[in-house]
This record gives sequence, C-alpha cells and structure tokens, in this order.
Amino acid sequence: MKKLIFILLTCPFILHAQKNYQQLIDKYMVAEAGIREFNGSVMVVQKGTTIYQKAFGMADMELNVPNINTTKYRIGSVTKQFTAACILQLAEQGKLNVDDKLTKYIPDYPKGDSITIHMLLCHTSGIKNYTSLPEFWPKSILPLSKDSMIAIFKHKPLDFSPGTKFSYSNSGYYLLGVIVEKVSGKNFSDYLLENVIRKAGLNNTAMDRLDSILLNRAKGYDKSRFGGWQHAQYISMEGPYSAGAMFSTTEDLVKWTKALHNNQVISAGYTKKMMTPNLDQYGYGIGIDSFKTHPRVSHNGGIPGFSSSLAYYPQDDLCVVAISNTGYNSDKISESLAAIMFDFPVIAPYKPKEVKIDPSVFDRYTGKYMATNPIELLKRDNKMYRKVERGPEIELKPESETRFFYADGSDRFIEFEVDKSGKPVKAWFMTVNEKVEMKKL
Repeated sequence: MKKLIFILLTCPFILHAQKNYQQLIDKYMVAEAGIREFNGSVMVVQKGTTIYQKAFGMADMELNVPNINTTKYRIGSVTKQFTAACILQLAEQGKLNVDDKLTKYIPDYPKGDSITIHMLLCHTSGIKNYTSLPEFWPKSILPLSKDSMIAIFKHKPLDFSPGTKFSYSNSGYYLLGVIVEKVSGKNFSDYLLENVIRKAGLNNTAMDRLDSILLNRAKGYDKSRFGGWQHAQYISMEGPYSAGAMFSTTEDLVKWTKALHNNQVISAGYTKKMMTPNLDQYGYGIGIDSFKTHPRVSHNGGIPGFSSSLAYYPQDDLCVVAISNTGYNSDKISESLAAIMFDFPVIAPYKPKEVKIDPSVFDRYTGKYMATNPIELLKRDNKMYRKVERGPEIELKPESETRFFYADGSDRFIEFEVDKSGKPVKAWFMTVNEKVEMKKL
C-alpha cells in the first residue's frame, strides 16, 4: 500500500529567521480555492500590518467578473455588532437605557414589560427567531413593512421566560433596529451611516438596498443539486434589516474592528459593556470566547449565497476576516488562518480517496468513545459509521487501515494509532486545525 502524504503547514518557510506567514497562508488558501472551491475574500492583519489579503473566484460568474480585494459582500449577522453599537451610542447619549422595557418603544408587544433592551442585545429575550419560522421564508421575497415583519413573530409564544436562557434570535435584533428609529427619529440605515459607519471611517459599508447601483458588488451563489453553481435564493433586504442586511469589504471590517476596539464609535465603558459575556458567552452583538489558548471576540454571518466571519484576538492584536459569496464555511477558513498565525498544525485541504480494506478491520475500532462529546463507531453492512446522540449517522470511509474520513465532505477524520499486532492503542478526532484524543469507554 502506498504511503499517503498530507500537506502539513507546520514546516516553516524561513525568512530572516522567522516564518513567512504570508506564504503559509497563501499555500493554504490556494488549496481551499482549488480543491474546496472557496470563492470570496480573506484578510489577516496583525498589529496594524497586513499579513495577507487576497480574493478568489468570481463576483459575477455569468459575466466572468473576478472577486477583488474591494469586492462588496453581504455580511449577514456580522451586522449585529453594528446594530449593538447604535444602541449603545444612544445609551451613552442618555436617549435610552439598556434596562428599558420593550413596551416603552412598542407598547402593545406581548409580555414586552418583561423584556429589556439588554435581553434583545444578548439573545435572552425568549422571542421566537423569525428565520426559524417556516412562514417567514415564502414572505422573505417581499419588501415587507416593519409592522408586517414584526407580525410574523410577535404573537408566537416565548421560547422561555425572558432573561433565563440564551437562544439566538434575529427577531430581537430586528426590534433593536426599530428602537433605534423611534429614539433617533431617523431611518435606521441613515442613523447607522451618519453616526457609526462614518465615525469608524468606513467607505465601503452600508445597509444593502436592492435598487442601488453598487460598484464591485458580489452576487451570491449556491451549489445546485446537480453539482454546479446556481443563483442563491432571492431575499428582500427588508427581512434581514438590522439583524443582517449590511454589505462590506474585508478591508472595511478590519477598519471597523480597529475603530470599535479603539473606542472611536462608543466610549471605553460602553465598548467594555459590549464585550462583556452574558449567557452562552455572548456580549452585545458579538461572541466572546477563546480559540484554543487565544481570547477571541467574533461573529459570523450567513444569508442566502453569502457567509462571513470576523474574528479579533485582542491579546495578539490579530484580526482575521473571511467572506464568501458561495455560502462557503467562512468560520473554518477564519480559524485555519488564525491557527497558522498561532503556529498550530493545519492540514491544507485535499480530496481524500477511499481505499478498499478488509471489512474485518472495522471490528477493531467499533465501540463508544469520548472526544469533545460522546461518539460511537459501529459496523453495519461491512461499513463503519459514526453515531452521536443528536445528529445523523455518517459513514466513515477508509483512507487507510488506520485513517477514516467523514463521507459528508466536512473535512473531518478519525485516525488510530495501532501496535504491531494492529490493536488500536489511541484514537484521534481530527479537523483541518484540531486534533482531539478519543478515549475508549
């Protein structure tokens, strides 16, 4: 059997006794574009220095227009941190308080006297997420009025008692946009542009409008069931609104991150409030966690045809942006680029090939394990499957007698270390930038 060779990005290119991170990232991204068909733009900036900035694929596949560094993409829920900044700016000016009740701004909202602006900001209101409601999507193509949009979720039962749990809700951020309008007396788009976007020095960011002529606009695409590309599902921007209707560029999102953390948009006190984790490690419009040992503030976004990820590592002063106009998993790209910058091992994308092995080999590995979560490996019809408590069974295809890849194309692997007799002594769950030991139970 031939040896399988994997491209590990842990072998450094030497440049003045330091790693050439630009070269390492480019090697990874070229593989993502060539093998996984990444279509979009990425940017990595550390301590004010651009380490890497590059665009891949097409902004318009029909007209053969390539993506460039200044291509404008829809950023989906990355919008939420801009909306949160609007609210906090108004709070700083004394025009509202985050402890205000929803009924102060929408008097007839059911149980609105038990829901605060704070709860809307950190997804603890219990208000039903309108994008999870089947009745929203047939209407998503329409330019609905705000009253019509709110009516979709307004009378739905709360998911839980306000303030007691976390549940991501686009509805909450839609209502925050309405509150900005009521308090400021301005259209949300205008307030955002005049008081937040311009204050941050952004020139290529705004709320998207379908009737606007937007230079360097990227169209959104999805894979068709036949394997080729197709136009993404149409969605009117009245639906996403303050929960996810903005467009931006990688460069502007880096500028935005710098402006936000340098207190150019809101004061240091309110910035700290925004970055303070509540339930489920969520602040105001932004998540607060760590990537391995590196503290991180981040948010991703998904809207038909587009995927975005904006991550900032404050202790490292590292900003990583990845945006795709084919709905590609931008979070995975962002984490991989951060892993390269932190000298963690990363496997460049490749297409694993299934090999034929004796089905009796599967018997060595079946059983229950504990990795990050419980996982079971089982054999059925001379094939091996991965089973978890919540989620579908996924076939594990052999790449060798000790390494198996997930058949769903998710870049996940399970690998075993065996002794001379072939008995497994260790098992590992692996992704492109993670390796977790699986303990046999």
